[in-house]
Amino acid sequence: MGLIIFLILFGLCFFSVPIAASIGFSSIAGLLLSGYTLQTVVQRMFTQIDSFSMLAIPFFILSGNLMAKGGISTKLVDLSSALVGHIKGGLSLVCVVACMFFGTISGSGAAATSAIGSILIPAMHERGYDKAFTGAIAATSGPLGIIIPPSIVMVVYATTAGVSVGDMFLAGYIPGIIIGISLMLVCIGYCSKRGYSVEPKATFGQLMSALKDSIWAIIMVVIIMGGILSGKFTATEASVIAVVYAFIVGRFVYKKLELKDIPEILKDSAFTTAAVMFCVSVTNALSWVLTANHIITAITDALLALCSNKIIFFLISNVILLFLGMILDSTPAIILIVPILLPVAKILGIDPVHFGLVVTANLAIGMSTPPVGITLFVASGISQTPLSKMIGPLIPMWIAMFAFLMIITFVPQVTMFLPNLF
Repeated sequence: MGLIIFLILFGLCFFSVPIAASIGFSSIAGLLLSGYTLQTVVQRMFTQIDSFSMLAIPFFILSGNLMAKGGISTKLVDLSSALVGHIKGGLSLVCVVACMFFGTISGSGAAATSAIGSILIPAMHERGYDKAFTGAIAATSGPLGIIIPPSIVMVVYATTAGVSVGDMFLAGYIPGIIIGISLMLVCIGYCSKRGYSVEPKATFGQLMSALKDSIWAIIMVVIIMGGILSGKFTATEASVIAVVYAFIVGRFVYKKLELKDIPEILKDSAFTTAAVMFCVSVTNALSWVLTANHIITAITDALLALCSNKIIFFLISNVILLFLGMILDSTPAIILIVPILLPVAKILGIDPVHFGLVVTANLAIGMSTPPVGITLFVASGISQTPLSKMIGPLIPMWIAMFAFLMIITFVPQVTMFLPNLF
């Protein structure tokens, strides 16, 4: 049964059927083969999304779109430029830092790549940066948006694994910063070798001015995380506050958000939400089929037989997650794999929050790897560079990200330091 389901799934993916449809057809096939009716498919699809925590997803998506349209991304680029623009390869470092800032607000890797890349990639081209490199750095910087909270992927994991969204958010800061620094080091080395120019060093006054202009965006992060940690509101309620705050700042503070923009923003947010929720629902149906037919239990038992200790388990998990990240979007990947791997992790004494960050970091890397990597395609389109030409600059970035993934994996204190403080 399991073999048939997976053959259908990967066969459909091989023929370029959209991933949500591939998972949906696999779920239907599995249910029919198991003797269930099509009505069961619909029931299973709605079970996962019928959750208060899942309401955070559409609101974080909407807040990210409001901020991108409201001029917040431009202010964050200006602040990043004032902080690191004067270092060798300054604009590429600005791209990384700006994506880190934007990630703390939008919660989406694709949104960060699109919003920041559309500003900085043309600017880097004007200053003689190689097109392939500009696309590569935007593609790898954007996924920091799902590691540094608030993160839509973390919300999905927390809901699936039954852990605190707030703990997941806290756990993401240090790993996200570490991976961001690793990318910056690669940029410095690459740009030094190519002899790229640097930006003029910002004066103290210019730095303060940039900080003043972007302070409204930074305050948003303080409100969201402060409210969650203090127990004033949940992550879902925080997402609603983020929407209201983004509208007020974009409309009345930065004055970039026009009322005529609202219908288009709502439409884009609805389309994105529908895509994410459909992926969540069909993946939940498939996960239920695998559970009902004891396939997950069999896989779990096989993993336990193979994994005698945490090191072997983590190595196997990283291989599986990196592979899934290459072919699946982050949301269905989490719902499919977490019910299989998490029970084994718990038996081996691995904290679910730490494991969640390992999962998130792997899938973040997968967002910038072919054949499915969404940020890779977004950056390729903005930089007008074929994917094949971006591979060269991408290789040292992948190596750096993988190296620091190993630190996150095998040094749990990096992940758990902040959650343990609170």
